[in-house]
Amino acid sequence: MKKRNTMAGLLAVLLLTSAFVSCAGETPAAGTETDAQSKEITEAETEASELLYSSQLTPVDYNGAAFKIQTSNNVNGLDYNILHNYADAETGEVINDALFRRDRFMEETFNVVMNYTCDETSSAPQMATQLTKNVMAGDDSYHLIIQDHATVTKGMAQQGAIYPLNYIDTIHLDAEYWMPELNQSSYIGNSLYYPSCMISPRYFGSLYIMMFNRDIARDLDLEDPYTLVNEGKWTFDKMIELGRQAVKDMDGDSKITGDGIDRVGVAFESHEGFILAAGFHFVENKNDALVSGLENAKLIEFIQHFTDVFTETGMYNSGNPNCDGAAVTNNGVALFDNPCTFSLEEYRDLPYDYGLLPMPKLDEAQEKYIGFAQPWINASPAIPVTVTGDTLDMVGTLTDAMVAYGYDYVKPAVYDNVIRLKGTRDEQSALIVDKIFSNVAVELSCTLWLSSFGPINKIFTTNLGKQEITSVYAKQQKAIKAELDGIMATYAEWEAMLSGDAQ
Repeated sequence: MKKRNTMAGLLAVLLLTSAFVSCAGETPAAGTETDAQSKEITEAETEASELLYSSQLTPVDYNGAAFKIQTSNNVNGLDYNILHNYADAETGEVINDALFRRDRFMEETFNVVMNYTCDETSSAPQMATQLTKNVMAGDDSYHLIIQDHATVTKGMAQQGAIYPLNYIDTIHLDAEYWMPELNQSSYIGNSLYYPSCMISPRYFGSLYIMMFNRDIARDLDLEDPYTLVNEGKWTFDKMIELGRQAVKDMDGDSKITGDGIDRVGVAFESHEGFILAAGFHFVENKNDALVSGLENAKLIEFIQHFTDVFTETGMYNSGNPNCDGAAVTNNGVALFDNPCTFSLEEYRDLPYDYGLLPMPKLDEAQEKYIGFAQPWINASPAIPVTVTGDTLDMVGTLTDAMVAYGYDYVKPAVYDNVIRLKGTRDEQSALIVDKIFSNVAVELSCTLWLSSFGPINKIFTTNLGKQEITSVYAKQQKAIKAELDGIMATYAEWEAMLSGDAQ
């Protein structure tokens, strides 16, 4: 399959086509010139079409069959355009209209009826429980489920209620539109249950990033964070160094607190984002087995350094009781803040100047910035095991086509119009966003929501500054290994049944 070029390539083709069309009213010197122009227009249009994966799909006539999909347009009550998975009419809003047109493309290309059930009232845990119960009872109400990794599809997978997508022949996970490099970090053994993909715009709303207050940075005449990023010098320690310079008692009570009045250096929300950004994982899939990344002494060292830093005055976990995270953000008192990209809609209305940054590297020797796509927002396609035979082939074909169309049209609608442009206030931020999304991974300890990691996570939250990682991990090491081994055994048993290898 021909590789898809950049949007710049598409733009060039469209501009070329436009130039041809604009000359259409001019009197040609000879009749052959008109033919040449017509040929060039046709070739330009053909090239543009060949750049799109959805135009290369093979149409199939499914004779008006219903394609039954369960999804939702909010995440536990959060309702942003970037969290929507379905649109029932065009409204002029770019994400909504891209989703609406996707479904019309599906109906026209495959002669199906797109039949959605949108659950807007159940919480993610409620959906996970009910959907799993229904599937295991043989209920075939849905062909496809589009929900978050960490709760719904994870819960269904661990009960054997959905297929690993690599078991479905009509899904092409190695195609570029499935983003295989990103999904390498989502495999469990040799199977992929929770792919990040463009079947949903939520992927682009799922990344944790750094926001910096440009007003504070200018007032303090700090090093320009954009320059640091572009020169590969935006590191964890550089962020802390700059953050320390920003800390200031603003109300004259001789104390620095996270009440939204005093100026603070860094307020973080996602410790996992910093772990991945530094090149580590809590849990990795190695040699087709889940292993604890905490066996890496460098990760232990980084965690201890991280927790030591965030016990300093003016450094906060914005979710802890000693920090009013909303006030810190709304009042603009943090030099560096740590939002998720879905909330950038709200940030546009903040009364101060801000810029966007990738999560910081461990050090300058690290080659790339790494983003963290958090699984409580990121949505996956999940196919219930009640879908079998020819219907399974159909559902695989249709799911694959939705992802291809999403890569072609939903991706630029979200990325260019919502994340890259509307969510930023300056050209430099827009360019930095490209770096943020250029290298992304997931964290399996979050996707699998491992109970054995509870005490580890508390080191960064309620027990911040009260415990050391070495002693906590020593106590949890056996429990973590046992939980990972148990998950691998559960998945292996289910996959053996799918392959017909079960004893």
